Amino acid sequence: MKKKLMGLLIAAAVVVCAAFAWRIAYSLRKSNDNLPALTAIAEMSEAEVNSILPGYKVAQLKEVWGKPDTSEENTACWETGNVTLIVNYKSSGVIVVCGLKDGSGRSAGEE
Repeated sequence: MKKKLMGLLIAAAVVVCAAFAWRIAYSLRKSNDNLPALTAIAEMSEAEVNSILPGYKVAQLKEVWGKPDTSEENTACWETGNVTLIVNYKSSGVIVVCGLKDGSGRSAGEE
């Protein structure tokens, strides 16, 4: 009886650990589901944006946020309110670095 109970407890622990590990892995992957709204990005600092967006593909941003307001070679810009998000990406489409500019052209949040 004790062996069966111990086996069931171990099996339950394994299932709980697997579910927990899956949840962590899902929340950390670069999927469209995990991409914040453009309005939420506009309220973040550049450091926060650069901790979230690098690693995503520019095609994912276009799919979630729509066509960029302006686009040049390896750069795309989305405008929301008086903030412009500037996304720089590799030729493979993977985002490398981002910037936030306010209406006057200064980095957003700069005094």
